[in-house]
Amino acid sequence: MSFCAGLRPLGRSIIAVLPPLNFITLHYTYFICLSLLCSVIFWGSANPLRSVSYVDSLFMCVSAITGAGLNTVDLSSLNTFQQAILFMLLMAGHAILVSITVLFVRKRAFQSKFKGISKERAQKRLLRHIPRLYHSSYPSVEGPDSTAEDYKNRESASAYKVQVLETTHVGSADPSPPSGDHVGWADDDQITINNTHFQRNPNHHLFPNAGVGARMDLNNHPKNATPSHPVSEEESYDDLPPLKGMLKGTQKYFYSKGLISRNSQFHGLTVEEREKLGGVEYRAVSFLFVIVLLYWTMFIVLGIVGVGGWLEANHPDIPRKNGLSPFWTGAFFAVSAFVNSGMSLLDANMTALQTSAYPLITMGMLILAGNTLYPCFLRFIIWTMRRLIPNKPSWEPWKVTLNFILDHPRRVYTNLFPARHTWYLLGTIIVLNGIDWAMFEILAIGNKEIELLPTGYRVLDGLFQALAVRAGGFYVVTISGLRQGLLVLYVLMMYVSAYPILVTMRNTNVYEERSLGVYTHDDPVDATGSPKSPNILIRLARHHLLGRQDVATTESSRSYFVHQQLRSQLSHDIWWIALAVLFISIAESSHFSKDPVGYSTFNIIFEAVSAYGCVGVSIGYPGMNSSFCGSWHAISKLILAAVALRGRHRGLPVAIDRAVMLPNESLSWAEEEDAALRREQSRAWGMDKMPVGSV
Repeated sequence: MSFCAGLRPLGRSIIAVLPPLNFITLHYTYFICLSLLCSVIFWGSANPLRSVSYVDSLFMCVSAITGAGLNTVDLSSLNTFQQAILFMLLMAGHAILVSITVLFVRKRAFQSKFKGISKERAQKRLLRHIPRLYHSSYPSVEGPDSTAEDYKNRESASAYKVQVLETTHVGSADPSPPSGDHVGWADDDQITINNTHFQRNPNHHLFPNAGVGARMDLNNHPKNATPSHPVSEEESYDDLPPLKGMLKGTQKYFYSKGLISRNSQFHGLTVEEREKLGGVEYRAVSFLFVIVLLYWTMFIVLGIVGVGGWLEANHPDIPRKNGLSPFWTGAFFAVSAFVNSGMSLLDANMTALQTSAYPLITMGMLILAGNTLYPCFLRFIIWTMRRLIPNKPSWEPWKVTLNFILDHPRRVYTNLFPARHTWYLLGTIIVLNGIDWAMFEILAIGNKEIELLPTGYRVLDGLFQALAVRAGGFYVVTISGLRQGLLVLYVLMMYVSAYPILVTMRNTNVYEERSLGVYTHDDPVDATGSPKSPNILIRLARHHLLGRQDVATTESSRSYFVHQQLRSQLSHDIWWIALAVLFISIAESSHFSKDPVGYSTFNIIFEAVSAYGCVGVSIGYPGMNSSFCGSWHAISKLILAAVALRGRHRGLPVAIDRAVMLPNESLSWAEEEDAALRREQSRAWGMDKMPVGSV
């Protein structure tokens, strides 16, 4: 016993230094463990033995699973088993496949929660029948004398009642039995709900470790606030304009007078309505699990069959020059394009196919469908399905489910956004790719290698390179032969490659205000029911001349959120790249002394940014078919592998994200608290009414 007691402080000390068990931690653990395991297999399967060093094996596995796409060895020189390991890692690390796992886990969590609710209701029904059984076991004074059998029945009924009560309230802080108005949860996060009345332990800090962009230290963040007032009559659903109430309220999904605030936060719900909301969310998660799984599988299969079959039928000589199977080479191309890796079994990458329209167009679509435009494609599919559903009572559950997904996508999935944000994302991608495309065509003037191409293929190659340089990782022309100005532009584009989706993901987070520590109210409405907003000149003067942020409007607060996220993310990212470039430059000093041009600081920056952005485009090194990092020392390769691993995780949601959290009562409390804090802010600004915010 004394030995075990001595181990307890040690165990607590170890647990104290370990990172919290949340989505980010599990994500890192999965990537690191799988990379280490596969690197040992990759290294041991080399033929001849140890022809590939372990550092190169580890780097290749990390590069494949993170989608970085850089290679320190020629992929064509690897045996088929090693290529198959990389092929598997490309798919295992894809963001869509990881999101499918999250949907599956949340689906099972909802099922477990509903089983618990059903069990609790069954116990309540049993408790309601126990008093009858208990009292019927005791004969009245005016009745006949009790017998030994009656006494035995009374004792049995009394013991059974005590057993049921102990089972129901084990560990509960409140020994009183549950009634119709109060429900108690006996866990670490105790909540008491009285209709719409949520109270919380003021010493409990909800949702720590918010992640990049969080501001948990702001003075205006009442972390320990306890909203103790329900929704008042003047804030109720009945006072809203009829049309707006039907469109923005909860009656679209189930009968309720609850409200929906900014970023799809439901509040003012009773316990029973929360359970109904959970049922709608469960159906949405289950539906998305099937749709996303089919989306991922169909694009993978169609891409493999399309590109592999085309290469087998049209240009089998190209892969056979490297001793490769044409279909296998095309299949590797398709998967690498869909996961946005850029790895290629061909030594010349895509330059051998720069005058082949079908693989360029197909792989360009796979690049978009697998990453940058995935949220747009997925929302379009769900929107189309909703439009095709007939208006019949039997299809009503499907309509409710699809409406809920389209109206509140970030409650159920990380990479599905509301309509307005989806259009913004689409426009941003078009603008960024358009800039890359236009600059490629302009700066290609005078480049003899590109001018030799026919005009049509030159335009197509420019479009493909624009799509690939931000995420795809392929190159259809020799990167080192491009103009220096275009290379600088590519560095900038690779650096911001994850920002459009990252900022959209965080800006649409259901717990956006909680993650940033800023609570603002929604727009006030004028007599016509439309949101009031200050004059644009006044807003510009406040923001640019006076340096003020007008928090009285929804748009300005959203702008503040976006600016806060961008500032935090930019400062967070730049340190990783700066330190990596510094250490790699020090490690490669001997190479720089021999070849200052080949090992220039710009080339190292280009490689580091490509790894951090998980892009895969490389300037290369003369006389080598691998990436530029293939000529580095072992320590530099390990540093770059760590950079790629960190870069793969920069686009993930913060820890406070409804779409990656398991359903529990803490989430319900968080929404009610956020609504109460917004109401307090509204009162502070002299507003008497709390309208329904935009969704």
